[in-house]
Amino acid sequence: MLCGSGRESRVLATRPCALSNYCGASHWTRCLAFLLDVVVAGFVVVDEVVSPEGRWVSAGGVPTYAGLAVASLGHRALAVSNVGADGGWLLERLAALGVDASRVRVLAGRPTTRFRIERTDGGRRMWVKARCVEIAPEQLELDASAAYLGPVAWEIGEECVSAALRRAGAVAVDPQGLMREVDQEGLVRLRPFPLERLRGVRLLRLSEEECGVLGFGSAREAALRLSERLGCDVLASSIEGVWVCGGGERLWCRVRVGRVVDTVGAGDVSGGAYLVGLLESGDRAYSLALALAAVSERVRLRGPQRLDGGKVRRQAEELLDAVEKW
Repeated sequence: MLCGSGRESRVLATRPCALSNYCGASHWTRCLAFLLDVVVAGFVVVDEVVSPEGRWVSAGGVPTYAGLAVASLGHRALAVSNVGADGGWLLERLAALGVDASRVRVLAGRPTTRFRIERTDGGRRMWVKARCVEIAPEQLELDASAAYLGPVAWEIGEECVSAALRRAGAVAVDPQGLMREVDQEGLVRLRPFPLERLRGVRLLRLSEEECGVLGFGSAREAALRLSERLGCDVLASSIEGVWVCGGGERLWCRVRVGRVVDTVGAGDVSGGAYLVGLLESGDRAYSLALALAAVSERVRLRGPQRLDGGKVRRQAEELLDAVEKW
């Protein structure tokens, strides 16, 4: 059961950073962290991926990828979702990733949400092949350190956001699924969404494509303008790097990855890791470095796999010098 009540910061326990054997006093001070309870809501999906590296079927969705980021960094990730009777194996996959699936509803007579994702060097195309029942607001009536809301196919409405804002200490939203529409073949396209409806959230995560559809000339502009407009942290990614605005700070860091095997879920991983860093330390530079380090590890793997949290944190410390103000 999740702990706490109201919207105060929840502290289950404190513990030294897992890297205390590797890092000096500055790291010990930075990463003396809370044990966080993070609700991650959205459809857990079946991803049919076609890419230059091959074809595969795997678990997907924001609870899978943002959840594994939270769990890999040593905190409790609780998935809130709905799947069909054919999706029981997804719960087993979440558990293997360290994500608590006890709040995932298995609905008889309903399909599990399914996507086909075709990735090329020029980008990706997506089709919705099946869709489960949307998440009900009462499913988000949970006390938690934070809630990360990541709709992928309109499954989270404004009432769900309101429920999370009432009960979670902080709320992050990835609006990708609120900005999607599909044609008769199920092909996904983006459309604008009035983000003012999300006022009150702590963090908003956007891709470069989403920034463009919202009318901004760049991810940098989107981060700046939306942070000013909504009063929250904005994490906006681009081909060049990732931009952060919040709390009067403006930060940027170039994306540095080696071999890329699979980019599905990379944005979700970055959002989950940034939220963890922000809640642990309040240090936006470290949070950005942690997000980029987690993404660097994620894209080297095929499908969702648990990350080496210690390695991610070491890489984040190394990336700190590359984080720039603007």
